[in-house]
Amino acid sequence: MEEIYLKDLIKIVNGRFLIGDPNLSVKSISIDSRTVRKGQFFFAIKGKTYDGHDFIKEAMERGADGILYSRKDVDFIKPFPNFSSVVKVDNTLLALGEFAKAYRERFKDLKVVGITGSNGKTTTKEMLSSILKTKNKTVSNRGNFNNRIGLPLSLLELDSETKFGVFEIGTSVYGEIKILADILKPDVAVITNIGFSHLETFGSPQGVFKEKRELLESVSEDGFVVLNNDDEILKKISHKMYPKVITFALYGGADIYANNVILWSDKPRFTLHYGDSSAEIIMPVKGKFNILNALAAAATAFGLGYNIDDVKKGIESFTPPVMRMETFVTQSGVTLINDAYNANPSSTREAIQGVCEAYIDSEISLVLGDMLELGANSDEYHFELGNFINTQNIKSVYLIGDMTAYTKEALNKNAVHHSKGMDSLLRNLEQASLNPRSVFLFKASRGMNLDEVCRKFFTILERRKK
Repeated sequence: MEEIYLKDLIKIVNGRFLIGDPNLSVKSISIDSRTVRKGQFFFAIKGKTYDGHDFIKEAMERGADGILYSRKDVDFIKPFPNFSSVVKVDNTLLALGEFAKAYRERFKDLKVVGITGSNGKTTTKEMLSSILKTKNKTVSNRGNFNNRIGLPLSLLELDSETKFGVFEIGTSVYGEIKILADILKPDVAVITNIGFSHLETFGSPQGVFKEKRELLESVSEDGFVVLNNDDEILKKISHKMYPKVITFALYGGADIYANNVILWSDKPRFTLHYGDSSAEIIMPVKGKFNILNALAAAATAFGLGYNIDDVKKGIESFTPPVMRMETFVTQSGVTLINDAYNANPSSTREAIQGVCEAYIDSEISLVLGDMLELGANSDEYHFELGNFINTQNIKSVYLIGDMTAYTKEALNKNAVHHSKGMDSLLRNLEQASLNPRSVFLFKASRGMNLDEVCRKFFTILERRKK
């Protein structure tokens, strides 16, 4: 973050200056009292499970230059005799967003990309960042810092040397995309796909699209949008509604497309086509859906002026995010694939199909947990997943969670194990018949903590080998 005077920050957030030095140079923002350091300004943000106001004293003791707060019951006189500056606002979350919005607008030559979609946001963001970094300084949000706290904090990492900003945007409630897009002010909007995510809130893919579409509406007049032409909802969008549209798809029918797709090798590959140019791309991550993510990143990069050699270099050097088809091979040759960052009916099917396509001569086992936030029809979605698994070449299925009981009900395979807890699941996994052709896919919503099971199972197998 580039420095800003406190008096200017106060004006931006419509704050009330209580005490301190209005000419203080604010050089960075923190919302975490555990890591705040001397010279930082502490924003007391209220989250889902914590309230930063409860940790103001700790932030001051760690050397914070000042505090921005909103709660009325905070008494600064008695507990905090030594402090620098204090600012009061009506809402600290809104103040953080307003500050980030104003800070982003300081950089007139910056090109900002906003990415949303039901699946593939993070991977597309990382692929695009890898491409853009081949020539220019690029800032992106870390991990999934894609909400009303994470996005503003990510924008504050911009500086005058930054050429591109690449930021994913997530949502779980109506109106959130509009709020985040207003902060971001994107020059480019990317929608990876529309699927069965957060149905508890949005009800249907059409409801998801209504929310995601807000990002497209926020694009600057001289910007462009990038859309998945293989998506049944997105391909119906009228291109006349936006200043410029670039499409991507597998096998043709779009501005950027792929063919000669090989999925079964250790490193999948495909031929990328853009206009009269083409290049063979060797993917560092498995799954047909990740080729679509690569096409989304390529389409955006082309729109920003990069050539096909830049795109090839960036995709092939990209490092996959953790828990996204993250692959581990034990000393005994057993393969574990951790795709347990999150799950919905669309992404779970894609992951299963991707593993089956990549390991056609292997014995594939699925370790699946509940897909959360699916609303009233969650039981039906889990049952339908079982029907889908029946069509795939799967050796055995290990299930955990209440809703996966419906998946078990639909399965017609003999080797199905349903566990009520992690310990029981691990015991079932330990009894599996293993060989170097064994492949295990771990997939569930983040709240199921299935990544812990994957790590523990890997440790068990490594110890067994020794």
